[in-house]
Amino acid sequence: MEKTTPIVAAAAGSVRKKMANRIGRGVPEVTDAYSKKCSCNREKATVFCRSCGFYCNGRIRLKCQQHPRVTFLLDISECPKCHSSVFLDEYKTGQS
Repeated sequence: MEKTTPIVAAAAGSVRKKMANRIGRGVPEVTDAYSKKCSCNREKATVFCRSCGFYCNGRIRLKCQQHPRVTFLLDISECPKCHSSVFLDEYKTGQS
């Protein structure tokens, strides 16, 4: 017997068949629960400011589509030197 989560079972329709006689709101439709991309677990990179030339190791603060209320406190939202938020670029560091 396969174990599935309720969301996967609802998307597959197996929960709906068992609960066909249920009166009420029923099982919610799951349409795009797995299609949203998560940007929380990105690797550190080199953040470069094109305005003043400042660079450091870290990440640019991005809003995650799956977890919109999660904030990483060490992510950079603006340049620490010139306080520009428009000219930040993120470059991956060399990987072995």
